[in-house]
Amino acid sequence: LDVLEKLESKFGSTMVKNKEGQEFRLLPPHIRVIQGDGINMDTLEIVLASMKEAGWAADNVSFGSGGGLLQKLNRDTQKFAFNCSYTEVKGVSVDVSKDPAAQPWKRSKEGRL
Repeated sequence: LDVLEKLESKFGSTMVKNKEGQEFRLLPPHIRVIQGDGINMDTLEIVLASMKEAGWAADNVSFGSGGGLLQKLNRDTQKFAFNCSYTEVKGVSVDVSKDPAAQPWKRSKEGRL
């Protein structure tokens, strides 16, 4: 909900109605949230219920369909993940990596691979 609030403060929102006539806030069409970490059938219901209670349209969020929703496999059990390693910001090259202190085996490579 915090992410939706921050995006709304920057980009605004409009009110939309569902089939029952209830109104919900919807971010502009070019702004959405992608949530994949920690999503399974239980957490999906919790997130959507929290959004509804706070007046947010479900269309604001796209949910990942990773291991938690499929076969309970994930990047940790498979010891495999795709991570961002490089980007360009206003024409400037930027290497990207992560190096979690508590999980050194999750360190990612940086730069163009």
